[in-house]
Amino acid sequence: MAVAAADQAALALGIRPAMALTHARAMVPGLAVVDADPEGDAAALARLAAWCLRYSPLTAADPPDGVWIDITGCAHLHGGEAALRADLLERLAGGRGVHARAAVADTPGAAHAVARFRSAAAAVIAPDAHTAVMATLPAGALRLPPETVAALRRLGFDRVGQLADTARAPLVRRFGRLVALRLDQASGRVFEPIAPAVPDDMVTHRLSFVEPLLTAPAFGPGHR
Repeated sequence: MAVAAADQAALALGIRPAMALTHARAMVPGLAVVDADPEGDAAALARLAAWCLRYSPLTAADPPDGVWIDITGCAHLHGGEAALRADLLERLAGGRGVHARAAVADTPGAAHAVARFRSAAAAVIAPDAHTAVMATLPAGALRLPPETVAALRRLGFDRVGQLADTARAPLVRRFGRLVALRLDQASGRVFEPIAPAVPDDMVTHRLSFVEPLLTAPAFGPGHR
């Protein structure tokens, strides 16, 4: 049996995911252990994504441990990007007991990387600065499999910028298309869609028309 996850207190004591449970118990006698529940975790993450709809109409779970929030056009309603991020983290920690990291960037890939691999003090990336910031981060920030990251490091690719400056054809031949795709998603050259979270109890109504409604009078005499 192995450690699937550890809270902040356990991490501070040296417990790490993937560590053998017997080793963890030897390090910390009396360690509190509960069985892993991947399905329960996924359901909780989906509920958390729905809770984040207070910040944007477009949120989505990013398994196993993330949530996408598209705040395009919404940040000013919360006092700006930095204020929105601060309010989010405060509400998560104070009201829900969730200690999280959050970042704001032009692309989902860049936000994902910055939240996990950059200091919290520099987690709001200025417009059009995401490519330069990504270049300084480790190759693992590209959401690549661990074995791919290890192979890249053996070849001397420690930073995203080194990969971005390398010809694509050799990378694709050696590692497949994923490395190139992640680079393009992080830079914004390839659009990365977000499948929105739709809570079961959300009130919705749809009315379809034979032809599209393109002008206000088409809605009828009661339009405003």
